[in-house]
Amino acid sequence: MERSKKRLEVLREYGWSESNQEQFFQFANKIIGETFKGTFTIKQVKNRWFWYYKFSNNKISPRTKYLCSCDVELEKSETSFQFATQIFLEKINHNFSNKNVIEPLLSKYVKEYISICMEDGGLEYKKRGSSHVLTYNSEIETKRNISTMKRRVITLTEFDLFCLEKKIKTIDAGKSEDFRVVIKEYLLKLKSRNKKGRNGDEVGKNKLSRATLKLHLQSVRMFLNWICKPVSEFGKGILKQHHITVGYQNLLLNTVMGEVKNEQRIFEDFSRKNYEKVLTDCQNYIAETWRLYCKYNGDRERIREERFSYNKKLKDGTLNGNKHKNQPKEMIVMSDIVFFVSFIQLGYGTRITEILQSFRNFDAWKKNAKNVKTQVSSYLSKDDGDEENSHHYNLVINNSKKKSRTIPITDVIFSWNEPPKGVPFQKRKRNKEERYDVWETNIIDVIFELFYPKEHPKTFPSPNLNEKPYEGYSTNWYMNIFKKRLVNSEDLNWKKYGISTSHHLRSYFVSYMFLQDVRIEDVIEITGHSYTTAISYYRRINTQMMRDTLSHRDLKSILQKNKINNKKSYAQ
Repeated sequence: MERSKKRLEVLREYGWSESNQEQFFQFANKIIGETFKGTFTIKQVKNRWFWYYKFSNNKISPRTKYLCSCDVELEKSETSFQFATQIFLEKINHNFSNKNVIEPLLSKYVKEYISICMEDGGLEYKKRGSSHVLTYNSEIETKRNISTMKRRVITLTEFDLFCLEKKIKTIDAGKSEDFRVVIKEYLLKLKSRNKKGRNGDEVGKNKLSRATLKLHLQSVRMFLNWICKPVSEFGKGILKQHHITVGYQNLLLNTVMGEVKNEQRIFEDFSRKNYEKVLTDCQNYIAETWRLYCKYNGDRERIREERFSYNKKLKDGTLNGNKHKNQPKEMIVMSDIVFFVSFIQLGYGTRITEILQSFRNFDAWKKNAKNVKTQVSSYLSKDDGDEENSHHYNLVINNSKKKSRTIPITDVIFSWNEPPKGVPFQKRKRNKEERYDVWETNIIDVIFELFYPKEHPKTFPSPNLNEKPYEGYSTNWYMNIFKKRLVNSEDLNWKKYGISTSHHLRSYFVSYMFLQDVRIEDVIEITGHSYTTAISYYRRINTQMMRDTLSHRDLKSILQKNKINNKKSYAQ
């Protein structure tokens, strides 16, 4: 009894009280949960007092866990009990694991995670010249996206060096404010350095872009997620949680790099009128090209002469009567590929790679697509239809953002002449009001016919057939001509509609679909968006629709009607 009384007195001297303890549990309830419920206590060992925690759960062994000494150097306003509660939170963060597991430098586990990423991506280092380059090893079976794993290995290798330099311990990664300060310091260091070459040396004077800095932070988060994830879920399971959230990542980027301007401009500039305008630009070009092709019965030379030729000039500036045709031969759609790809994006909400890098059929996809288990790939599959409906194509998309989906492509292009032999079509006979018969050709059949060579595995074959006989357009090259031909051109000038990248066309599609009051679930299925992303579009469009609805409530008209009615009542 005397011992208990003395312990209670000492507890109070060190800042403990029932109310203080209860206040702490209320504050930390979400962190503690059911597993770590209990009470704080102290024990005397060789005339010194130490803090312990006694668990309520009988399954925990031993039930009493050591925390720290009661006599520690404290800040002026901090009590020994408050210090013990912080130690308690740190220890439950790693399940009271052995110090030998927690105390090693964080670099040890960064290296382990890098090795896992290399294995998942089928990567290895090969010596090239005086340096070692990270490259793909076809003999290793890939489990994850190669490009993603390669970027993660490169960025985490730099983070590993930073952790070594700062001698950051594993236990530090579980601390909230302290580790957040460390990550901010790392971001500032990245921001101050120049870009690096393949050998790891800094090159030029260009600094890292915001997108690259974001990629570095994302890789760090993926590593921290792994170190907190239980072993049963293929994680390391050392820490219970970390505090580098997506929200803090974005806060850091906005603080260090400034907030992104005009990020939401596509939302502000979107309207039904703008959507229909850019879609019509694409449709008009495709229709004009296809009708000319049908008119000349697929005679490419004649079409090239009309569309891509000019009269040669003599030295004195006069024309010599001979025509020069632009190269390459057989190509009648060159940089204007952007109209065809943009039409599909606007009409069906695809990502750029899903249509630009698609294969023409399943056999071509199966033979030429690489790493279909881990990387995005797609192909077109013909659906023959039935008596009521003509044939169409399904764009089968595999593993895009870890999702697979199928989009039916049903749009047709009209021509006033019958398409060349071998092109599938449906003839619609004229009625009394129409002057001509009309031939309908599915947009995919139009693309297959116009883009040369027809036997190519890719939907859009690269015009550089000599060096890239089996490849499609480079995405970077395509984006350059997209901006030149559509965004910044004088005749089309899509930038005035808020469109600066091809991804904005996908945003236009989603926004337009919600204006039609369609089901969110259908839009998610078509686009492969997450529910959270789709609902953000829907809320914005729904707000606009409500605003349009309220605009019909014209207060002036209502007041005017009331005024007239009042006059009538007085007259009576």
